[in-house]
Amino acid sequence: MRALGPAPGALSFWREPLNTLRDRIGRQLDLEAEARALGVERYRRQRPLPWRTDTAGVEDEADLPPGRQLLKLTIEPVASALHEFIQRVAHGGAGRRPAAAKILGLGRPEEVAYLIGRVVVSSAAVQLSAQATAFQVADAIIDHAEMLRLKDANKEGFKGLLKSQQRSGYSGKKRKAVRKIMENEGAKLDFSLTDRLHAGMKAIELFCDATGLFVLDLQQNARGEAYVVRPTETARVWLERQHARCEVLEPVHLPMVVRPRRWRSPFWGGYLTKRPGLRLAKQWNWRYHEELRHVDMEPVYRAVNNVQNTAWRINRRVLDVMTQVWDGGGSLGGLPRRDDLPLPPKPVDFETNETAAKEWKAEAAAVHQKNAQTLSRRLAMSQRLWIAAKFADEEAIYFPHELDFRGRIYPIPTGGPHPQGEDSAKALLEFSEGVPLGEEGPMWLAIHLANLFGVDKVSFADRLAWVEQHMDLILDSARNPLDGERFWATADSPYCALAACFEWDGYVREGVDYVSHIPVALDGSNSGLQHFSAMLRDPIGAEAVNLLPCGAPQDIYARVAKRAQEIADATPIIEIEVGGEKVSFPNPWVGGKVTRKIAKRPCMTFCYSATRFGMQGMIVQTLRELDMENAEAGKPPHLEGADNYRAAIWLSHVLWQVISETVNAASAAMEWLRTAAKVAAEYGLPIWWTTPMGFPVLQAYRSVNAKRVDVYCKGKRLTVTLSIDTEEIDKRGQANGIAPNFVHSLDAAHLMAVVNRMADLGVTHMALIHDSFGTHAANAGLLSRELRRTFIEQYTPNVLARFRDELVAQLPDELVVKLPPLPRLGPLDLGQLEFAEYMFA
Repeated sequence: MRALGPAPGALSFWREPLNTLRDRIGRQLDLEAEARALGVERYRRQRPLPWRTDTAGVEDEADLPPGRQLLKLTIEPVASALHEFIQRVAHGGAGRRPAAAKILGLGRPEEVAYLIGRVVVSSAAVQLSAQATAFQVADAIIDHAEMLRLKDANKEGFKGLLKSQQRSGYSGKKRKAVRKIMENEGAKLDFSLTDRLHAGMKAIELFCDATGLFVLDLQQNARGEAYVVRPTETARVWLERQHARCEVLEPVHLPMVVRPRRWRSPFWGGYLTKRPGLRLAKQWNWRYHEELRHVDMEPVYRAVNNVQNTAWRINRRVLDVMTQVWDGGGSLGGLPRRDDLPLPPKPVDFETNETAAKEWKAEAAAVHQKNAQTLSRRLAMSQRLWIAAKFADEEAIYFPHELDFRGRIYPIPTGGPHPQGEDSAKALLEFSEGVPLGEEGPMWLAIHLANLFGVDKVSFADRLAWVEQHMDLILDSARNPLDGERFWATADSPYCALAACFEWDGYVREGVDYVSHIPVALDGSNSGLQHFSAMLRDPIGAEAVNLLPCGAPQDIYARVAKRAQEIADATPIIEIEVGGEKVSFPNPWVGGKVTRKIAKRPCMTFCYSATRFGMQGMIVQTLRELDMENAEAGKPPHLEGADNYRAAIWLSHVLWQVISETVNAASAAMEWLRTAAKVAAEYGLPIWWTTPMGFPVLQAYRSVNAKRVDVYCKGKRLTVTLSIDTEEIDKRGQANGIAPNFVHSLDAAHLMAVVNRMADLGVTHMALIHDSFGTHAANAGLLSRELRRTFIEQYTPNVLARFRDELVAQLPDELVVKLPPLPRLGPLDLGQLEFAEYMFA
């Protein structure tokens, strides 16, 4: 084992003057304190409690994690008390409140208990009077019952009301409109004020008695005395502790200004300050972490430390352009709009022309939906730019990393710019240390530039020619990003393309001596299928996903789309089963409608245990996206008015068949893994295996006993699931999860091997996203070669046989015999992979 000390490439950190180092460490500790404070502030903005100074609406407390957990704990005892009360009234008892029983019996006990708890917990948070709380409880139950009656009376109207309520609040005007709908449909329920008050007060009484967590308390107010519902000391302390825990667990993680703490154990690394719940690997099983402490996995620790030791800085040129675009209203280059889209103008005859009014409402609803979808992206963009500006003057920033349970490496801070973010998040970063392009760098920079514009399915020579042909536009993008032709904004990844244009301009000006800072990325071709093809020595699959030498990159998505199109063109009339009946209709896919984009998602997810039914949903989603694009361009729908859902049913069967035939060996491996997982689950065992880098993976999906309670509150459906984790293994979950988890653990191992190899060769700046590997342009050729060499080394042993050996060691003899034979290895010579230059390209 290598002696502990500074990581390779980290000597500058240790050679800093002591005072400078102390200053930076002090600043880092301040940043971590700020991150915790920001998290607390963000959390407290959502929680209006009487023992805090915030104020907000009545329902907020019930929507926060502690409130939701408290409600789950109260539903069953309150439901039991409700049932007993209603039965007692039905048999002649509790005669003084029969009307209360009638209202409290309008729904199933669990539904009514949830509604009571939701109102009581939240009203206690703002010290609402017991009388006001009682009316709100009764109204919530009545609203719920009316929604159920509407559902029975007019199912389509019920769905429409739910859909409209999801998009907006519940104003007085909206409530009046809903009441009118209920009246028109015969769903309205009428109860007197007295009945509602009695029902609400009885509900509060039952809730307090059944839980012991809340009490009615007589308190002074401006008008004299009034009863309020307040939490008992036990409940108050519990809520306080839960909220305090949530506050601490939700810091706004920020980049670091010193190198992250090295991971030497599973329990502490990354940030200098230890935080609750921090673990190297995200795994719910606490015994796993204790076992991990004793596992010798030095290559894993080394890989994570190498990744988080990469020094970054903010790309000021990209930040300046992005800030100008954002300040100008957003939208250019894929940024979200800064402001909401305006509603279409109302037609002048809106009040008298029913058709025009209906069309306007549909258009306005679409605008509201787009604005709602944009809101979260807008908030994320604002935070991203704030963090980028905060760290813009830092010479170097770092991103501490952790692992998921399969060994995949992820950055911890993801709220701002980060190496695994979307286009705008990645483009805001560049390596803090630059490397002159040298002889190989310009070629790889040009290839990277073409890739970002979507020119990545052609040979390297053609990509270089594309850059040459578009030289003027590329340089214009760099020199006049906002006042020029804005060619960069047409790229698949606009802001990363802009960063590459800036670099290319530097190369044109300074030649091979230009010091480049941006990561040049090399991506795998359908990573999952690459790993399965190498694992099984499958030459057919290997050829389809660029594991073999070839003159130009192979495109499995286009290949599958082409074969599916041939089948579609040969089947002018198709037949599917809908609702148990056979339905025939003209094939809408005839004539070039099965595009690469249609086939891409099913191909990408096939080796991650996508089902035929899942592919059907992917096709529908892609059709929806294509239709939206066509509508914006004034074109007809992709299938020209055919039923997308029915068309997707047929094509999903075809794509499933074509993909299975194209990568037959991968199908065999996935089926073997599923069978093995079922055998282990039969004995009640989880599955563990060790990756080629020595990381132990535990897959243990547990069965959950769940009861779902659906209630309707203010026109919206609210769902609470009362779940109890059991010690039983979830057989279906184990079988469905094993193939994707196994292959993800293998791509994680390959990434670790690449990182460590490059560090050994002196390359310490890496940009990594699972199957995407980036480094300085000058080192991209070296990276390309080592990507292939480490891949060959990983699959020279039979990794599937090693998995089987580990599984056999966990199973009793009577189950070992139930394991099917391993799939046979094909004739692929792994040595050929070393010459497959498009394997990662």
